[in-house]
Amino acid sequence: MPENRLTQWEAISLMVGAGVGAGIMAVPFLTVRVGLIGLAVILPAAWAASSLIHLMLAEVLFRTGRDLQIVELMRLYVLRGRVGRWLLWMVFTLLSIAFLANLAAYVSGAGEILAGLMQIDRRLAELFIYAISASVVFFGLKAVGIAERFGALALIGLVVAIGVGALPLPFHIQLSLSGLPTQWLALYGMVMYALWTFYSVPQVVKGLGPDHRGAVRAILIGLGINGALTLVVALLALGISTQVTEVAIIGISERMGAWAGIAGSLFIMFALVTSYWSVSLALADILRERTGLSGGVAWLLATLPSLLILWVGAWQFLEWLRLAAGATAIVVALITIPMYWRARQNGPVGNPGWSLGSWGNPAMLALALLSLVLMAVGSLVSVQ
Repeated sequence: MPENRLTQWEAISLMVGAGVGAGIMAVPFLTVRVGLIGLAVILPAAWAASSLIHLMLAEVLFRTGRDLQIVELMRLYVLRGRVGRWLLWMVFTLLSIAFLANLAAYVSGAGEILAGLMQIDRRLAELFIYAISASVVFFGLKAVGIAERFGALALIGLVVAIGVGALPLPFHIQLSLSGLPTQWLALYGMVMYALWTFYSVPQVVKGLGPDHRGAVRAILIGLGINGALTLVVALLALGISTQVTEVAIIGISERMGAWAGIAGSLFIMFALVTSYWSVSLALADILRERTGLSGGVAWLLATLPSLLILWVGAWQFLEWLRLAAGATAIVVALITIPMYWRARQNGPVGNPGWSLGSWGNPAMLALALLSLVLMAVGSLVSVQ
């Protein structure tokens, strides 16, 4: 197998690791405000919208016939000419800031958890998390795929362990429907964010090479696993917690004991580290393609600032998360749709072997754009 080729499970794991993050633990708190029926409506709708958008990017890559990241795809299909070149650098800058905000949030959150579990200084814990996370990315796509494979198994195993441990407890959950429009938007935005693995699609397509249908399967299965984990965590929090807390595992551990709190903390830590691998790998590739830097320099610029920004910054973890989610969604909403349309019309590969077909018609593109705009708005809504 070539050096950068992924197995099917590694490709799926890349999607799982990229998507599963702290957002999953925030979904139950937001669900309380709209009711379980609200989540039952929002979760499949968000999965369908997210799947459509991710597969649109996959088809753009298939029709391009080259292993490119999102910024260079924009250069090919949308942001062309003198004005386009300036706009492309603006988009590149905004995306880089959003990526670094995400990465700083991952190091901050995982470092805080590790410091609490090991009773060590937080700065030392953050440095350790950074070293472990960045070192995997240094060795490239295959190394990240292998690491994500074990990370995905750990994430699934921890949720299963908590679920089995909760079986003896009384389960009290009500089928209710309530909430203001802003509360529905906030939940939708968080669920979309929990399923958001958009920037790992180029890695999945690259890793599976000519197996385009395998890439489609990896995307759909990965998003499906992320959706299932989101649902299970929400059901556990709603069903056994005396009070559903802003970070769901706190309320769960109050009923199940300290071991569940440790398992939940490990889940969040693994989720943040696996997300770090995928996001920093994508950022390193974007930097290399856009600037012509060597792989080692691009890796350093994609990883080290996340630690430095965190150590000199004043924002807290959730504020980083909200900024990154909103900024990234807005950029993608504005550019992905026309990029996909032009790739279908003028892409170098006329017969890519797989396409969305009628699912890529103008009406579906309008729905995709609406879903992204609602995600951006939802991620910025404050819910009390």
